[in-house]
Amino acid sequence: MVDVTVSAATSAATSAATSAPSIGAHHVDGIITPEAVVLDVQTAGFASRVLAALVDTAIMVVILFFTAVIVQLTLFADSSSGNTVLAFITFGVLFAYPILFETLNGGRTPGKASLGLRAVNVDGSPLRLKDATLRAMGGIVDRLLPPGGITGALFVTLTPRHQRVGDLIAGTIVIRDPNKFVVSPALWFSAPPGLEAFAESIDPTAITVDQYTVVRSFLTRANTLQAGVRESLARDLAARLAATVHHPGSPHVSAEAFLLCAMARYQRRNGPGVAR
Repeated sequence: MVDVTVSAATSAATSAATSAPSIGAHHVDGIITPEAVVLDVQTAGFASRVLAALVDTAIMVVILFFTAVIVQLTLFADSSSGNTVLAFITFGVLFAYPILFETLNGGRTPGKASLGLRAVNVDGSPLRLKDATLRAMGGIVDRLLPPGGITGALFVTLTPRHQRVGDLIAGTIVIRDPNKFVVSPALWFSAPPGLEAFAESIDPTAITVDQYTVVRSFLTRANTLQAGVRESLARDLAARLAATVHHPGSPHVSAEAFLLCAMARYQRRNGPGVAR
């Protein structure tokens, strides 16, 4: 469902980039990665975020229920002391739950994961502890001022990127997870004729799934780009990929040919689709 596309890179390409159309009730937006690549992603709408929140709430209720039983039955005979401890535990669960999951699980709480959603920074980079903490702090405003989540619902509904207060504070958005929704055809890349030996000199071990996805998108859409944009983007991607795999390259091999060789080597190791 999410179309991850390479549309421009560098300032020379900016004027040539076009916005993707909206899909259904969701907003398709462009985020610019640190590699200066524009990715078209589908931001999560109100309904999917509410469903994800309900799943997370149900999990937290279960956690708090069993915690309350343990505290009341085994830790405190004094009900007032038990209630005080439960109040602190409740706050800790409500605050720590999203922070831990979003930091350690790639921006996904169990609720988001079940709906195929992921929180990322507006530049597409993964959430760090600071980002997840700011989102959680903003979540207090979203849910409690006023009670019932009215503030969060209004912001998600009315902001262009469906951002609640926590998203605006942390500089994040919630997207449909590309790793789950991108349908990648089984397309094999081969090293250009005469460069088979050069391709064998590339060790693809260090290439990440995200790098593969971006380069694959470029190579499958290169023919649709203007010549200057295509060459500039190929050079940029090749330089970054060469640094990743610690390969010196060759003055006799073009940037796009280097990318083809690297992708061919990666696919021989991991297969033609996005590796999991």
